[in-house]
Amino acid sequence: MKNYFVLLIFLSFFSFTTITEKVENNARPGFYISVEDFTDRSNHEFIVESKDSVNIIFEQFFSSELELGNVDRPITIFNGKRNFYIARVTVSEKPNGELSFRHLKYPNVYVKRSKLTPAVF
Repeated sequence: MKNYFVLLIFLSFFSFTTITEKVENNARPGFYISVEDFTDRSNHEFIVESKDSVNIIFEQFFSSELELGNVDRPITIFNGKRNFYIARVTVSEKPNGELSFRHLKYPNVYVKRSKLTPAVF
């Protein structure tokens, strides 16, 4: 009976490891974009995988000469009419074909004040 129980745990362990490997293999880098348009009270959400798609979406909502550079951290742009949010994410595909994402973990950028040296002019 004890051997049967150990065998059952061993088989269940292997059945779960293949699922996690499939999820990791389907994970790709991408971008999550959320746009709140206050002029017509609509919300738009996009999950894209290429920087070209990000630039097309940005140009669709903002008519300016600005371009998005490298997105190292989440960016929020609010101009009174639209709230534009973009973040780098890990894109994965669900079994039903929908795209889902997981936010990247960014290191803490705050430095304690005691570690900073004062500027001398």
